[in-house]
Amino acid sequence: MVKTALVLALFAGPVPAFHPNTRVDHENRPSHACFHASIALGPAGPGYQPVYVAFQDDSLVGIVSVRSDVMFQKSTNHGGTWLAEDLLIKRGADFACYPDITVDRDGNVYIVYTERVPGGSNGHFYCVSSTDRGETWSTPAQIDDHASPVSAGWARAAVDTLGNLFSGWNDKRTGRQRIWSSVSTDKGATWSQDVRVDDDTVPSDCFHPDVFVDPGTNHYLAVSSNPYWVRPGYISKHAMFTRSTDMGRTFSPCVELDTFTSYCGQPHVVADREYVVCDYTGNSGGNQQHTQARGSTDGGVTWGPQVPVTDLDTLYTSYYNGAKLAMDGGGGVHTALMLAALANYDYNICYAQSEDHGLTWSDRETVNDVTSGNQSDPDIAADSNGFAYVVWQDQRNSRNEIWFGSNANVGILGRDPARTGRVRLAARPSLFSDVLTIRLPGLLTAVTNLRIFDAAGSLVREFENPGRAFSWDGRDGSGRQCPPGAYIIRLESSGNAVASGKVLKLE
Repeated sequence: MVKTALVLALFAGPVPAFHPNTRVDHENRPSHACFHASIALGPAGPGYQPVYVAFQDDSLVGIVSVRSDVMFQKSTNHGGTWLAEDLLIKRGADFACYPDITVDRDGNVYIVYTERVPGGSNGHFYCVSSTDRGETWSTPAQIDDHASPVSAGWARAAVDTLGNLFSGWNDKRTGRQRIWSSVSTDKGATWSQDVRVDDDTVPSDCFHPDVFVDPGTNHYLAVSSNPYWVRPGYISKHAMFTRSTDMGRTFSPCVELDTFTSYCGQPHVVADREYVVCDYTGNSGGNQQHTQARGSTDGGVTWGPQVPVTDLDTLYTSYYNGAKLAMDGGGGVHTALMLAALANYDYNICYAQSEDHGLTWSDRETVNDVTSGNQSDPDIAADSNGFAYVVWQDQRNSRNEIWFGSNANVGILGRDPARTGRVRLAARPSLFSDVLTIRLPGLLTAVTNLRIFDAAGSLVREFENPGRAFSWDGRDGSGRQCPPGAYIIRLESSGNAVASGKVLKLE
């Protein structure tokens, strides 16, 4: 007998709207601007979802930046309010920049960043950590093992289920920008010998690494934009994927993800126990750029079809520095991306989500509630109930500031309840054959009945007080096996429907 575990994740129909934006940073000096925000969520408690943001604060003289600092902010009410003052993590000698933030299962917070030596683009990569939810921070530890500073890009970090940190970055120690990685087994205090991640042989640079750890296998996943020969004398970029099955000591041959013929950049990667999902943005000539996604069910060895993350008409374009990914506890995939009208190139932050591991995507929704100026460089996180949390740099006040938006319908100050529709349930996976194990999301606390209907609306089976997890063997109330087809699962509280979702029973 084949059993299928089904996780029912809360969404609203349509997906809950993003509440009014809140500003994250408190940098109001006229000679400063904020950039490159990164977001992560800590372990949630009852009614409590810590949201952490790291960003870059630049001091400016005219249009010439003279120093960059890494700053930290946090919210304990789902992003409704933030710390009264930005917390300085690292003051750059010239540039402490490009921060990335991640959190382990114990709630320890980590920030990795690039620090450039005065007077140029050369530098090293560093990590700081906090064991008290961002109240205090460790002394910076150098991640890369290169003795002298070299031309440095950005670093990204992820953490495995054992608390080991995996960081990937691009630097120019070999004369070309290549992708490198290192691992820390002591919460960021020390780091292993650097390992080269890419296997590229084309005489050009690699860019834009992103990393993730598959929580099912603890395989370390990395993507980057690597060069390839288009024709003699012309080099472009592809989005490439690789993985390590031995904690970052070795990496598999890179797999090409996209088929763009002109350029592809900014790939991103997420995974759960069953799927790996990547997206990337590129074009095949012309002004319009597209964001596409692919999924893998075997850890990235083989890949499914390329699908558009948004179906853009010819009036709109994606941008490379967007399409960041997050995955929630039920396997739902979320993206925050930059989209612009080709007529004026004013960029907005848009959101889409996939309930089938990247095969199809919801209609895009604009996250920023003010569209004056440009909104750019988003990052995204998702909680265990399937809600998204997005940060970006925003010019609504004619300066770069860090702003936040979420579609979580709890703990948000000033949320308009009318913007959230009737709750529905997304089944992941939505296919089963013999036995379906149903697990309910934590937000459903008053379910008194679960009813199953066929596609015609006839009641098939009813369960009273179903609890958090139970099984349906595919039979009706009389014990007869139900035929293959679509079935609706409806959750009720005292006779009123509170949520519903659809599954497909196979032969």
